[in-house]
Amino acid sequence: MGFLLRNWHLKLSAVLLATVLYTGLVFSGEFSISTIQVRVEQVNQPANSYVLTGDLGLVSVEFRAPREQLNAVVAEAFVVRIDLSEYDMERAPEPQVLEIDVSALSEDIEILSVDPESVRVEIDRTDQRLVPVDVDVGVVPDGLEIDDPETSEDEVQIRGPASVVARVDRAVALVSIDGSGIDFRRPVDLVPVDIEGQPVGIGLIEVVPQTISVSIDVQAVEETRTVPVRPEITGTPAPGFALEALSVEPSTVTLRGLPEVLAEIGEIVTEPLSIDEVASDQEFDAALVLPDGATLADGDEAEVTVTATIVPSVSSRTFVVGVICQNAGSNACLPGLEQLSVTLSGPGEVLAELTAAALTPIVDAGGLAPGSYSLTPVLGGVPDGVDLVGISPGSVPVTIVAPATPAPTPTPAP
Repeated sequence: MGFLLRNWHLKLSAVLLATVLYTGLVFSGEFSISTIQVRVEQVNQPANSYVLTGDLGLVSVEFRAPREQLNAVVAEAFVVRIDLSEYDMERAPEPQVLEIDVSALSEDIEILSVDPESVRVEIDRTDQRLVPVDVDVGVVPDGLEIDDPETSEDEVQIRGPASVVARVDRAVALVSIDGSGIDFRRPVDLVPVDIEGQPVGIGLIEVVPQTISVSIDVQAVEETRTVPVRPEITGTPAPGFALEALSVEPSTVTLRGLPEVLAEIGEIVTEPLSIDEVASDQEFDAALVLPDGATLADGDEAEVTVTATIVPSVSSRTFVVGVICQNAGSNACLPGLEQLSVTLSGPGEVLAELTAAALTPIVDAGGLAPGSYSLTPVLGGVPDGVDLVGISPGSVPVTIVAPATPAPTPTPAP
């Protein structure tokens, strides 16, 4: 202590002189003051820890340096650090304030201040555990269906901050099924997600392995379509007979197949069924001819029952005949038409034997007073098995004329 106080007045004078000289040197322009941005480094990170804060950014360092060196001063001339060993891991991962330590690499540089002087830091312990692997196929395109995905790993290991690792529920492989229906065979990166399926800890969580192989078989979805059944009939019945009707049981069938196959099917035909030279009803157990790629939806045997109704053949014939007026009494009945067309239908052999003379349409003038009328003709004498299709025209103009009155006898002159 005595050594320090010895010649104290001389020592104090020397300090004051140095201060005055230094101040004068600064104000004489030998030194300049400037500010520079320097990135904060992190050192002495605790073992098995993870810095949640990430990059601490830049701080402003105010410094004094000789004027001739000022332009050469760069950020690398400073060391700006925080000592992570000062972080209390017992309180992890809560934010804690750590002081910033700044130093210059050159003795000619004097640090005046740093802004900010401290930063908030969050550090967490590292943790790791196994989580299951899940595959998310998103929305499968219409018309396709998929089998259960197969993966090269059923579970993977995740590693990272304990507070983040605790939120991870599973690792998801996100895949997209192509609308072309091609099977999915690709490597896919895994994404850690929480129980709601939301990504967790992107950039913080390490997944091992990060990429797995995913295989998914894709098939087109089969649809159903109901279409009518059409019998395939060949041949003609025996002479004098004709096919009157066809009935099919069931009349429709439901098919199953790919959409592009069913789109081309409008009906299903049976195997060929012959009615050649038959003269009575026929019943067939007919096999269906199914197009390639189509099957019956119910899985039943592809067979239907077809009934062909055979009847005597019926034809038609038209005759041109005259018309007769009857029951006019003493009046004259004058038809306005001389001929009518009469159309009959029935067995061809019966119609062939008929003649126009046997077919005479009649209009009935019974009870009609002299005048003009339109009367409906009636055809009689139609053979059994023959039907009247129609008479054309359907009405006949008729004029009823009273008989002439005799002229009076002249009276002789006296």
